[in-house]
Amino acid sequence: MFEGVRPQWANLERLQEAVRTCPDRHPRSGAAAMLVARTVRSALRVRIIGLAAESAFFSLLSLPSLLLGLVGTLGHLSSVLGHQTVVEIRAWMLDLAATVLTAEAVQTTVEPLVDDFLGGAHGGVLSLTFLVSLWSGSRAMSVFIEAITIAYGLEGMRGYLRRRLLAFVAYLGALLFALVVLPAVVAGPDALRALLPAADTYLHLGYWPLVGLLSLGSIVALYTLSVPVRTSLVRQLPGAIAAVLILLCGTVGLRLYLEASFGQVNLYGPLTAPIIIVIWLYLTALAVLAGSSLNAEIDAMWPVAETARARAELAARRQASAVRLAERHEQALQRIAQAREQDTRVAESRAGKNSEVQSSPRPDRAAAARRRLARPRRRRR
Repeated sequence: MFEGVRPQWANLERLQEAVRTCPDRHPRSGAAAMLVARTVRSALRVRIIGLAAESAFFSLLSLPSLLLGLVGTLGHLSSVLGHQTVVEIRAWMLDLAATVLTAEAVQTTVEPLVDDFLGGAHGGVLSLTFLVSLWSGSRAMSVFIEAITIAYGLEGMRGYLRRRLLAFVAYLGALLFALVVLPAVVAGPDALRALLPAADTYLHLGYWPLVGLLSLGSIVALYTLSVPVRTSLVRQLPGAIAAVLILLCGTVGLRLYLEASFGQVNLYGPLTAPIIIVIWLYLTALAVLAGSSLNAEIDAMWPVAETARARAELAARRQASAVRLAERHEQALQRIAQAREQDTRVAESRAGKNSEVQSSPRPDRAAAARRRLARPRRRRR
């Protein structure tokens, strides 16, 4: 009796209509629901799941060479930064490696490698590590720029070479930023604690908020740089805040999952650390791309003059390109029709000549020979 009856939420058309008319029926909460629905649709259209995986792969590929290059550079700058700062950075990196690797792997592999690079790596080795890091890291940055541009609907504003050059410059700027911020983040709390012993509690409480603010500023800078037109930093804050929150929740969830899965028995052995790193990089890329989709839909619902003008210009350019393509298609069809008409006329003329030849009477050679024999011959004088 009720086999053909489906609930209202299972009817896709009615669900889309309900989402579309939600802002009119609920002016306050409807706009937020519409924004969430449009963000999810934009994320699926941009394919942030696949692009996040691509970015995570290239980020993982660039991570060893990046860390070794930074360590080698800090080793050459030990006279400027101070020996104590380099020692603290070394301890921080070993502690960071110990969180994802076993103690034996840190002692036998990571620690000797870090000591060699901190002692002053050879210029050729250092240059090679930076080249590998620049190529793979700029490729990951290019994925972010391309996805953010597509989310804003401005994918035709930049060419391939311009996008890769922008990704290279952005990644190089990120390296310089990390080179400046890393010593400050690692050695800064100890220096302030030595200067202000009474501020130890406040430093402990303010460390992670400072890291969060630096992450927020980096994401805002990436969003602003990736949009082909000039936009204000305030317009990029909602997506950046959403990206930081998604990354924070994802990191907490990943930690709980790892404690539940690998807390007792390690099934993957030495592959555990790369798996954890690539999952975290994937969550980071997914959070950044989801935040960019949110910013793009906010701009689509409440556009500013710059992006609206760029979309109109891009639409006019695409329309002109479509008109030119249609004209070329029409000209090609006309040339084909003329060629076919000419071939038809040639075939008809050839057929007419053949029919005339076939209809003309053929000479009777035997009758002509008999007439020649019947003629009276002239007598010779």
